[in-house]
Amino acid sequence: MIVLLTGMPGSGKGEVAKAFQKRGIPVVSMGDAIREEADRRGIPRTPEGLKEVSLKVREELGPGAVAILTIPKVEKLLETEPIVVIEGVRSPYEVEEFRRKFSEEETIILAVHSPPRMRFERLRRRGRSDDPKTWEEFVDRDRKELKFGIGEVIALADYMIVNDCSFDEFQTKIQEIVSKIISQI
Repeated sequence: MIVLLTGMPGSGKGEVAKAFQKRGIPVVSMGDAIREEADRRGIPRTPEGLKEVSLKVREELGPGAVAILTIPKVEKLLETEPIVVIEGVRSPYEVEEFRRKFSEEETIILAVHSPPRMRFERLRRRGRSDDPKTWEEFVDRDRKELKFGIGEVIALADYMIVNDCSFDEFQTKIQEIVSKIISQI
């Protein structure tokens, strides 16, 4: 079984991924596929370089390119693991690629939702180099994510965790969903 983990930037996907990892379930990051491809092509891992690679692979392989690059790693893990989490699914084309390879029955979509103002504040506190510094930058980034089709992926979710509460309450919600998903294997 594979779990496709999705959500807007700052929604809390990383916390959900950590919860799976703490239970011994491997997590594959879609972003890692782009970073590894940048390394293979000799392109620096700067925000500009990663964007360039992201566009090039989509040009070469189509809109589901990042999934196509991720699938071999997932297949290898599934040789020994009953479940693998794929973090950062952003488009319905990626979902299609995973379902083409692993079937709809073996694929669960788990979405994390959080209100925009909360996500903005989290991203500002997180302070990664590519995190938005202003509300305008945040809105622009959200628009770009939505153009990829992430809203459609969220709408297709089999499970949804709403992260509009305290950290402890969010952790409780995560544990409930993770347990529910694991019980299916």
